Amino acid sequence: MKEEADKSQQAGSSQGRESHKALLTTDLTTLAQVLKEEENWQKSGRGSRTVLKSETLRILLNVMQAGTEIKPHQAPGPISVQVMEGRIRFNTQEESMELAIGQMLTLPAHVRHSVEALEEATFLLTVSPLPAQA
Repeated sequence: MKEEADKSQQAGSSQGRESHKALLTTDLTTLAQVLKEEENWQKSGRGSRTVLKSETLRILLNVMQAGTEIKPHQAPGPISVQVMEGRIRFNTQEESMELAIGQMLTLPAHVRHSVEALEEATFLLTVSPLPAQA
C-alpha cells in the first residue's frame, strides 16, 4: 500500500484534492500504471483517479480492461475524452464512435453516453461542470 502511495505521489497526483497552485504536473503514464496495480483493476477491470478538481474543471484519468464498460450516464457539463492508450467505443443514443490513441472527442452537457473498451485502454476525461442554476 505504501508503495502504491509512493508511486502515486511520484506521478504528481492531486488525489482528487483541489489545487491552489498555479502549476500542477502529473505523470499520467505512471499514474495509469498505478491504477492497473490496484485491487479495483483486478475486480472490476476498471480504475479512475481524479487528477484535478476545481469549481470549474475536473480532470480524471481512466483505465479499462478490454471488454469492460462504463454504463450509460450523463455529465453535469461539457466533456472531452482523449485516448492515451488502446481503443474505446463512445456511444450516445444517436451515434457510436471508435477512438484510438491520440484521438479526442467532445460532448455537450447532459448527453447520455456510455464507454466500451475495445482493447485495454487509458483515457483522460475532462469535465467542465455548469454553474448551479438558482
